Amino acid sequence: METKIEIKTERLTLRPVQLGDEKEIHEYAGDKEITMMFWLPNDTFEETVAFVKRNAEEWESSDQTNFEFVIIYDGKIIGGCDCDLGHSEDHSYATLGWIINKKYRKQGFASEAAKAVIDFAFTKTGVTKVYAQCDCKNAASFGVMKKIGMKLVDDKGTRTYPKTGKVSGEYTCLMTKDEWATAKGKKL
Repeated sequence: METKIEIKTERLTLRPVQLGDEKEIHEYAGDKEITMMFWLPNDTFEETVAFVKRNAEEWESSDQTNFEFVIIYDGKIIGGCDCDLGHSEDHSYATLGWIINKKYRKQGFASEAAKAVIDFAFTKTGVTKVYAQCDCKNAASFGVMKKIGMKLVDDKGTRTYPKTGKVSGEYTCLMTKDEWATAKGKKL
């Protein structure tokens, strides 16, 4: 996939993760207050460096399945948003995820970025469905899913956090390509 991709929204620019983003990404990815993310927080800066390197290389691969974007607001990386086709063997659906630096939360940036990445997923990757999941106690992420037009399809799931072994409930939401096309006409 092309690494020069740039997605513009009303307030944000999304572009592929690239070498040199490590410090700004670690500002949120290393935040010890993150408690409802599978693989975060990163315990060390080196973990963030490895994440950036892996994702920058993914953008260079002809077999790319994970599209990790940084979210830029007013010239600063304030978060990340991705669509990952690697969870489906035939790459017919993507999973959507996002994280926003705590200094920039509650301003609509997650939903603005997530809508842009859903649009990217349906127009550039060929998927017909996009799923998103969150801890059942994560009201903010569940609110983003509803705000961008996703529908709750499972509220009985569970998740186990690899770093802590903690088990919690999980919500799964879905948007199909047809629903997206209809919603886009309605301007979500």
